[in-house]
Amino acid sequence: MKVAILAGGVGGARMALGFAGILPPEDLSIIVNVGDDDRFHGLYVCPDLDTILYTLSGVVDRVQSWGVADDGTRALEVLRKLNSPGAWMKLGDADLGLHLYRTSRLAQGVSLTAVTEQVSFRFGVHCALLPVSDEECPTMVESATGLQRFQEWFVRDRAGPAVKKLRFQAAHRAQVTDRVRGALRAADLVVLAPSNPYLSILPMLEVGGMREALHQAIGLKVAVSPLIGGRAIKGPLVKLMSDLGVGSSNSDIAASYSDFVDVFVVDEADSRDVTNVSHECALQVTAMPTLIPDAPRAEDLARRLIELARTRGTTGVAG
Repeated sequence: MKVAILAGGVGGARMALGFAGILPPEDLSIIVNVGDDDRFHGLYVCPDLDTILYTLSGVVDRVQSWGVADDGTRALEVLRKLNSPGAWMKLGDADLGLHLYRTSRLAQGVSLTAVTEQVSFRFGVHCALLPVSDEECPTMVESATGLQRFQEWFVRDRAGPAVKKLRFQAAHRAQVTDRVRGALRAADLVVLAPSNPYLSILPMLEVGGMREALHQAIGLKVAVSPLIGGRAIKGPLVKLMSDLGVGSSNSDIAASYSDFVDVFVVDEADSRDVTNVSHECALQVTAMPTLIPDAPRAEDLARRLIELARTRGTTGVAG
């Protein structure tokens, strides 16, 4: 079975790890958000791509779930001493090595997709790790303090300022890559990982051609809720949904996906939501154990989703 995952952040990385543990590499494509990408100290930084790369290659810092384990920050300490702009963004020494390589290759005219493929191979990751677009698509946050790039709001300001609106003008002008279109077209199962729907998934959906490609995908399309018991396992999701006035329930998240998703998955602790979400969003809803703090539980969820696709067949009802 061929699987394509839309992923970003820690939730996306762990979902990717689950499928990578049970599928041959050639059957797995991971489509990754680039809305978080930014430039620091002249270097092109891709936080979501790197978190997934580090997780799949086994070098991720397991305590913070991002960055490289046992990495130093000597270069960052010098940058801070020099009062370099952007030194609030924590970049480890190993991180900087990757960013130097990526920036150099991009400057030579190599696409982000091709650079990511080269890096993945060197890190021992052999499934397809695909940026959703080769074009820069920064997510802009209109907050109480003005219009900011995503990392300024999320890291520098610790996601504190109330969010009025998320803006995706650059994504609208960009296009998904041919590799992404091909992965969705070939997939028997398309999974929207339990990533933040508004900060990781929506920035991908806003890229030119992405919604169309999802509608045209014939595989079963399944979205996994990032909420368990009304709370997000990690990150500012509930506060963000409150700021945006979009509600903060499984039904609200399901509604944002309902125009192209066939099945919505909630955690077994939220099984009481199954009937309400199904009725309100006209979706098939099922409950599974969605808490995936480690590889074995991520693999268990991946197996359940594959079995769901086999049971339902590969003729999705949406689109």
